[in-house]
Amino acid sequence: MAKRRPSGDGMVRKREDGRWEGRIVVGHKKNGDSIFRHVYAKTQKALLDKLHRNIDNYHDVELTEDSRMTLGEWLDRWLNEYKADTVRPGTLRGYRTHIEQYIKPQLGD
Repeated sequence: MAKRRPSGDGMVRKREDGRWEGRIVVGHKKNGDSIFRHVYAKTQKALLDKLHRNIDNYHDVELTEDSRMTLGEWLDRWLNEYKADTVRPGTLRGYRTHIEQYIKPQLGD
């Protein structure tokens, strides 16, 4: 009889190709479906190590579909929400100039 894994410990299975797959839930979509992160390894022990590292990394993080924004959108948000009140106006202008002139053109669409 198979043993149950503890709640919040992810899903572990052996794939047909011989690799081990682990999966954890890191957030939920607007319709309630889960957002998963998958981890693969050659051995079960290596997979469990990777899986537990991912669980620690995503602990207290609630991802949503909004987290799929582009880097350009995130940089705009970072400037307006996180840096606007914490740096001097000249520094903020410098950040904005570097982002608009050097970073965003390299990102493309």
